[in-house]
Amino acid sequence: MSVHHLKTREELVRSDREKLWHPFADLARWEREDPPLIVSGEGVWLTDMNGHRMLDGTASLWVNLLGHRRAELDRALGHQAGLIAHSTFLGATHEGAVLLGERLLALAPPGLTRVFYSDNGSTAVEIAMKLAFLTQKNRAKKEGRTPPSRFFSLERGYHGDTLGAVGAGAIERFHAVFGPLVRPSVTAPAPDCARCPLGLVHPGCQLSCAEVAAGEIRAHRDELVAVMVEPLLQAAGGMIVWPRGFLARIAEAARGEGLLVIADEVATGFGRTGTLFACEQEGVIPDLLVVGKALTGGYLPLAATLATERIYEAVREDPGTFYHGHSYTANPLACRVALATLDVLEREDLLASLPSKRAKIEEEWAPLSRHPHVGNVRTLGLVAAFDLLPPPRTPSGPGEAALLQEWTRKIGETARERGLLIRPLGPTLYLIPPLSSTVEEVGLMARLLRESVESVLPPLPAS
Repeated sequence: MSVHHLKTREELVRSDREKLWHPFADLARWEREDPPLIVSGEGVWLTDMNGHRMLDGTASLWVNLLGHRRAELDRALGHQAGLIAHSTFLGATHEGAVLLGERLLALAPPGLTRVFYSDNGSTAVEIAMKLAFLTQKNRAKKEGRTPPSRFFSLERGYHGDTLGAVGAGAIERFHAVFGPLVRPSVTAPAPDCARCPLGLVHPGCQLSCAEVAAGEIRAHRDELVAVMVEPLLQAAGGMIVWPRGFLARIAEAARGEGLLVIADEVATGFGRTGTLFACEQEGVIPDLLVVGKALTGGYLPLAATLATERIYEAVREDPGTFYHGHSYTANPLACRVALATLDVLEREDLLASLPSKRAKIEEEWAPLSRHPHVGNVRTLGLVAAFDLLPPPRTPSGPGEAALLQEWTRKIGETARERGLLIRPLGPTLYLIPPLSSTVEEVGLMARLLRESVESVLPPLPAS
């Protein structure tokens, strides 16, 4: 498809630098960079204004599930646009929202019976926090005690950037500056086996980190509303893959203290970790399940908070109305595309193909395990990551943080030149391909990233 551009690439990039403000961008650095200007996509490929094609190595920041310009999703979008693009969900409803709600509840862990729509993961998390608070407030009122008002979460956790979600998060470089504006969570160390906060080694540690977390939950039970988790994978915190059993242990601790469990599956939901929802893998049934990102296959903003009937009834009883909403709640275009996304996901049984794709990435990255500046190579579902390790510091050399930042910058630029678009998380490099990627495509992504790393890092010592 040819595209007629109203301005040259240079004019657009200059105007971008002068007029736009990009999220999570080092502003001074962004003003010097020459970013890719994306004009189209097809399958797992992106094309920039220069005609350069790049593999979408992060699924457009973890949202794209089935590839770009997916015919079934295009048709669903076009059909709904021919009827109506949007109407309010306040005092009205529509077929797409009803059908999508039915599908989500049928696919979700048992016991979830209600769906509240929103438009992004952070707002969906805020909704879960408010609903949990209202439920526990009602319970405390009946028991004649002061209602709790804090949440439990994990260090290096990320639940979004609105203020309630910031309070539940614990990534220092993202959240510390806003500390005076939020109510901080009770936290425990993240179960990062590569950097064990307890100095232990898995599996001989017997999940001591889970007992530390459970201890914090027990110690603060009277002030806690709920335990909030990113099941199995703390993505923005550095692609931390949890040891098996940790999720079940802290969910059990929460239940033992009468606390609600909120599963934030914005990043992990819809197959990323190998099952439709990550919490399935340890048999955890949350009171509130938060989904977003891949819900519409990467086409449109849509999120949802799934709740139990107990929570619905508590809010129905008091205050009777949930005073929270968004102008584009349950947008009809997004709901129809989400339905089409779930149709494809089920029909093509994409989850069954993930082990062979993951094995291909592991095969391509096998040489990295021998590199002195690469560590903690890990995979989960179709998520794959590794960390860059600095050399011993010398008096005349750059600082560790500066060196790692320079390496990741050069690796990103090299990968882009070779045909792979990535977005490092500090010293963590990762791939989250669309689930529809072929074995050959994920293998090419993995090879291009490995070769980019090998071309930038100091070479392996001669054997």
